[in-house]
Amino acid sequence: MKEDKKEGWYVTEESHDLFKAAQKDIITVNCLIKDTNFGFEEKVDSMCRNVTEAVEKMIKGWLRDYDPQLKVPKTHDLCKLYDILYEIDEAFVKIKNQINSLNNYTTEFRYSSKFKIEDHEFRECLKNVKFVYDFELIKNTRDKMNEKNKFNVLPDDISALFGEFS
Repeated sequence: MKEDKKEGWYVTEESHDLFKAAQKDIITVNCLIKDTNFGFEEKVDSMCRNVTEAVEKMIKGWLRDYDPQLKVPKTHDLCKLYDILYEIDEAFVKIKNQINSLNNYTTEFRYSSKFKIEDHEFRECLKNVKFVYDFELIKNTRDKMNEKNKFNVLPDDISALFGEFS
């Protein structure tokens, strides 16, 4: 595996902490969807950011559970993290399209004033996070973390949290 350019700049959080943080990101999206103080356009960037960060944390959590000694780079680039997943288990090919799509909403892309997220794109983000959340390898690790640490705060079907956008 290719080393990160910044030596020592790796994820140190425990797997269960990463999964718990991912769940909090999903809860934040749920709260923003329900919030009526602001319109969709004012909230959509934050919602997409939280969705991509949830997926990022699930991936990092899976990797840290798989091998706590694995040097997982501190990056927001979902495609870079996907490459590590795929190198470990080719079954992750099933979430490649979702990862590629969600990578469009990471930090590197979302600060452009020309970058406007449409309703249908947001709905796609929600479908993608649900797909990754439900992907068997991620789900098994997530469920193991939840059972062991008793922090299962989300329903099995997270689409119920997305209201009108489900």
